[in-house]
Amino acid sequence: MWRAVLLCLCVITSFRSVAGNPFELKDSYILIKDSTSKLTNDINREARKATLMSAVLPGLGQVYNRKYWKVPVIYAAAGGLGYLLIQNNKQYKDYQQALTYRFDDDTSTEDAYPQYDDANLVTLKKKYKKRRDLCGIGVGAVYLLNIIDANVDAHLRGFDEKINEKLSLSIRPCANVLTTFQQPVYYSGLKIKLKF
Repeated sequence: MWRAVLLCLCVITSFRSVAGNPFELKDSYILIKDSTSKLTNDINREARKATLMSAVLPGLGQVYNRKYWKVPVIYAAAGGLGYLLIQNNKQYKDYQQALTYRFDDDTSTEDAYPQYDDANLVTLKKKYKKRRDLCGIGVGAVYLLNIIDANVDAHLRGFDEKINEKLSLSIRPCANVLTTFQQPVYYSGLKIKLKF
């Protein structure tokens, strides 16, 4: 259900119109589009595509962003939490059924857990219900983190190419002699140089 709603929202927001004309008429003024707007639109389009792909099939946005190593991590996390969800749900239903059999006043039903009293069965039922619910929240969190990761990776895809190549930081050891009052003073330290 939530996947369908999220998919519809992503599809609706992805169909924004992008004008190809560099001049737009608004309130009898001519606005000239910035040359960087095309670059921003391309980045936003790639991020939107990666987000939509990850929403439809988890991990597909990471493949689109060429971060292949993240796909097994996503499926391992979702698979592990899904397995725990199923196991905890099974235990929860077993204890719930045992409580139902214990209070149905039917002599033909057999108690599956005679070693536990009523209070213990209620406690175990609540414990496994809580664990089941937490695993469900975990699966949902993995799904959302998958979508967010695909979006962020798409936005940062060309980050290394966009930053100034002159930007650098160098840290070097240094040793010098300072001559004051005809006595040499030796000192050492670190020389930090930042270019931008």
